[in-house]
Amino acid sequence: MGFCSLFSKNKKHFFFLFSALIAAFLAEAEPFRVRKTKFLSIDSLFEKKSVEAGVNDAVVIKLPADKTFIEGIEISVKVPKPVAEWRDSVAWSLYSEISPAPETETIDYNGTRLEVGTFTESLSFNIKIPTKKNHSIKSDVYSYTVQTIPLNDGDFIFFRLQLAMKGSSDSVSKSKFTVSAYPILSNEGALSLSVKQPEKEAKDFTVFVDGKQSELGKSDVILSAGRHNVSIVSDFYRNEVRAVTVEQAKTTRMDVALRDIKPIVRLIAPEGTKIQFDKMEFTAPAEQFYTTAGDHVVKFMVGDYEITKTVSAVDGRSYNISVNIDASIEESDE
Repeated sequence: MGFCSLFSKNKKHFFFLFSALIAAFLAEAEPFRVRKTKFLSIDSLFEKKSVEAGVNDAVVIKLPADKTFIEGIEISVKVPKPVAEWRDSVAWSLYSEISPAPETETIDYNGTRLEVGTFTESLSFNIKIPTKKNHSIKSDVYSYTVQTIPLNDGDFIFFRLQLAMKGSSDSVSKSKFTVSAYPILSNEGALSLSVKQPEKEAKDFTVFVDGKQSELGKSDVILSAGRHNVSIVSDFYRNEVRAVTVEQAKTTRMDVALRDIKPIVRLIAPEGTKIQFDKMEFTAPAEQFYTTAGDHVVKFMVGDYEITKTVSAVDGRSYNISVNIDASIEESDE
């Protein structure tokens, strides 16, 4: 927003601009005084906070300690009717390198003005302020997008209102603005993986996310919001594959219990069936168990009826060995 935007072409009133507005375009630090310092704290990534501020007040928007998913802050200003009628009568400014640290009782500050503009006929005004270099914030017709990232020790945004027109009505100087702020979130989330191994002594495994090797499992990873495929590959455990949906600005947790690479055998037979697997004896139903790679002999015994099979087991595979005893019915002419 240019310097000339501060001059109204629609009114015949004479007005002046504070010398501080000129200093803004020199990009130099300037001393200034506010009437009051109001505070907004962004405590939740999904909640809008609001505060009432008057002309010549400052609004300090405090950012959360964890800004992993925050790309910027959007300020929404509800403009009082008298200010909208006296367009360009009140200016807004955005500052960087503010000192001293803002306090409720502090009115004298020093800082570099990054952006300045005025309120026109609209009863609302939105400003998008990026807080990181690599952001995806896009300009639109409904808001003004700041191009420079404010730098302030303590992670806060310093937003100031001030009278810009001499000769405006008392209703302008006495007007109250509603200033709201909420985070602009990146379309990302975090994925956390907890891996449980069957042995006390940990063995190596590799994690792939969407086909690419990842540090997931050693640390959380940031991913685009949406569905992702996670694979765990090891020479010592069975490969595990999971599909997971990562939510925006949230941490999704996934637990995986690794399984031994030894072959798994499931013996399936009618209840009470006697079963021999090599030298081991079972009675159906039997729980699955691990075995060694190689050839094994399994025998099912139901009364005097026996069935013997040989299975060649391979590491990393599972085997269902079953027997069915059925009866057939046919019509007879006798």
